[in-house]
Amino acid sequence: MDSHPPRRQPGYPVAPPGRALVQWLACIALASAGAASGAFAAHARSKIPQQPLSKLPIVRRIPVPVGPGWLETGFDSVWLTKIKSRTVFRIDPVTNKIIARIRVGSNPELGIGMGLGYAWVPDTKDRSLTQIDPHTNRVVRVIPVDIPDDTEGSIGVGEGSLWVLTNQGGTDSGTLSRIDPEGGHVVANIPVKPKSHAAAVAFGSVWVTSSGAGSVVRVDPATNAVVAEIPVHPAPRFLAAGEGSVWVLSQSDGTLARIDPASNRVVATIDVGVPGEGGDLSIGEHYVWVAAERVPLTQIDPATNKVLRQFAGGRRDDTMRVGFGAAWIIDENHGQIWRIDLAKLGRLPIAP
Repeated sequence: MDSHPPRRQPGYPVAPPGRALVQWLACIALASAGAASGAFAAHARSKIPQQPLSKLPIVRRIPVPVGPGWLETGFDSVWLTKIKSRTVFRIDPVTNKIIARIRVGSNPELGIGMGLGYAWVPDTKDRSLTQIDPHTNRVVRVIPVDIPDDTEGSIGVGEGSLWVLTNQGGTDSGTLSRIDPEGGHVVANIPVKPKSHAAAVAFGSVWVTSSGAGSVVRVDPATNAVVAEIPVHPAPRFLAAGEGSVWVLSQSDGTLARIDPASNRVVATIDVGVPGEGGDLSIGEHYVWVAAERVPLTQIDPATNKVLRQFAGGRRDDTMRVGFGAAWIIDENHGQIWRIDLAKLGRLPIAP
């Protein structure tokens, strides 16, 4: 999800001015050569056959306010935060109509958490979590949390707790705060890597990506301790769990790492060809799905780790969720949510 003008990613080097530039470039070249002999050797970028945006089987365009937002599915609905309007919209996937508008805080970014009986909306400006009751569509309370102002990431919900990356203790988004959903207080602050931005709960653990360290850490909720650190390609950001694995999208080169939770190892690295800021990742309907700026939908088969279909075109259409037999994509420029029929998409040509 790309809600801001492009900015330099954490961990990317800045070129020095003047004559030192030549030396700096030489050092970068040597470092790259060394990396090629390591675990992440350089590889030729695969040429993924792309289909034009016009081929996407968009069966409904649901009007919403213009501008950035986030999507999530849960409680038999599609949920949308629209940042500029400070509102959460709840959409009925049967009628494709907005059935509730819920006012929230100043900057409802960083995704939407679903679980433990509620929807949870982080706010990176107010530094809070808004708790929404899906039975009444009302805000239950607002919990103060020291959330960093980085707007690309997620919170984890599960194992009886909320899991939020925070600046607790001045750690530069290097603390995983465990929050009691009943009392709304922090019960543990777990040190992770600096510049960590996304958390997910799956396979009895909490998984956290660190853009700064280029790794994923696994936290045991029974002990609140890090039990594994798994290196992936640089600048990992979004992650999702499903199809027996944890999947991590790296913004540095647009690759997708597949992590086996049984071994804590990367068992496949898939070149999706979508480097850059923003993006989104979803698991659903037996496939893995990636969205990116100007490449709003890529379908990956977890049985083969191959890209099946990729669609290119548009702009500011890199926020996506999959559920209810459809892919849902925000078109920020035109103020729409596209509903894409996955049965019709499945009849389109696949990559050779």
